[in-house]
Amino acid sequence: MTLRHRLLLVYLIVVLLSAATVGVAVFELEAARRIYGALQPLGDIALGAQKLQSVLPRGGEPLTDAVGGDFENLLANQNIKLSEVADYRNVDDLRQALITLSLRFQRWRSAAAEDAAEQAPGVRGALLMYSQLVDENLLRLQGEASLQELRKQILLSVVVVLTVLHVAVIAGLIKRWLLRPMERLGRQVEALARDESPREPLLSSPREMAALAEALDRAHRSLRAMRQQLIDSERLTTIGQFATQLAHNLRNPLASIRATAQLTARHQKDVPETRQRMEELIASVDRMNHWIAGLMEVAKERPTPAQHMNVVPTLERVRDALAAEVAAKELKLTVAAPEEGLACIHDPATLEQALVAMVTNAIEASPLGEAIEVRAERVGSSPDGQKCRITVRDHGCGLPVDAPERIFEFSYSTKQRGMGLGLGLARQALQRQGGSAHAENNPEGGASVYVELPMIGNGDTKGGSGR
Repeated sequence: MTLRHRLLLVYLIVVLLSAATVGVAVFELEAARRIYGALQPLGDIALGAQKLQSVLPRGGEPLTDAVGGDFENLLANQNIKLSEVADYRNVDDLRQALITLSLRFQRWRSAAAEDAAEQAPGVRGALLMYSQLVDENLLRLQGEASLQELRKQILLSVVVVLTVLHVAVIAGLIKRWLLRPMERLGRQVEALARDESPREPLLSSPREMAALAEALDRAHRSLRAMRQQLIDSERLTTIGQFATQLAHNLRNPLASIRATAQLTARHQKDVPETRQRMEELIASVDRMNHWIAGLMEVAKERPTPAQHMNVVPTLERVRDALAAEVAAKELKLTVAAPEEGLACIHDPATLEQALVAMVTNAIEASPLGEAIEVRAERVGSSPDGQKCRITVRDHGCGLPVDAPERIFEFSYSTKQRGMGLGLGLARQALQRQGGSAHAENNPEGGASVYVELPMIGNGDTKGGSGR
């Protein structure tokens, strides 16, 4: 519901409550007008009925012309007062009784002397009935007047209650629909100004404020992402410069060490132990050169061209390179891959660098005696959409529950030693070659970090399975 609709609803509530109050007041005023408008004339009629009884001759007294004239004048006055009462309420019973009294009085007055005595009781009876009807109507009207007075007091109380209700409803709706959303929006703006995430969910209503809150949140997230990109860019620039200098300073000594090891191996052909040691030293230097090449990948503006190759030899090189660290923690590192091998598009040095970082993290997170598995498999339903997935699975303490992939951020690290840049650099290098890296927690505990690389159909592999 928009703010305009809410304000319109408040206005309609005010109008309806006002209309109800005015309607009740008008109804009660009209009822009071009818009651009090008829009360005075009906009181005069009651007094007139008493005068009629006092004027009418009693016993056997004859009806004189003077008495008859007074009686007729009083009857005419009663008829006038009845007309006044008829403007406010129904007086048909009184009018009928008055007509009956008038007719009987006219018969009594026009009757012969010998018949007058017979007509007198009928006149007195009609007058008595008329007086009783007048008294009953007057008592009933007085009761209605008393009730109306009570209703007036109740009406005043209702008006006061409705007025308070007006104020309470309007104030409550304005506070709930306008003031509170504005306060929440203000708190969210202050949080964004401090570069903090709002502690409460964004507004969902009214629609105008919700749209403004969402726009501010989008702007904040965009600025934060841009700032993080700048930070990452500066770090990558620094890392690239460092990697270039490091590679330059390491390659010459490594080349000398390799040459010396090769020369020693040729001169010590007859000493198998020395020759084996030199071959191991040469293999270690070659692995070091591979890792330096992977580190140099970060410093390059263009990625190293990827090839369609079997990934299994790379997995085995990673296993052999980290065998000493695995043995030091009494872990078990297994490599699982299809027997026929698994070919995908990648650069072996970049992939090896990424897998070494992933397996090293798994070794650090795993308790003594646990197992680490490196599994390579095809994923995807259609041949065109298939990918090669290489998963490093451990049984350690797991990843952040709310955002497992934070481990790939340069600004996130839980290590006591090191900068925590390995996974971030690995992911970026893989992305530049068309791959990706992801992480998730295992349902039974531990974590899985995996690499996905594109495949070209089901072509032949290079280098065999290498098992």
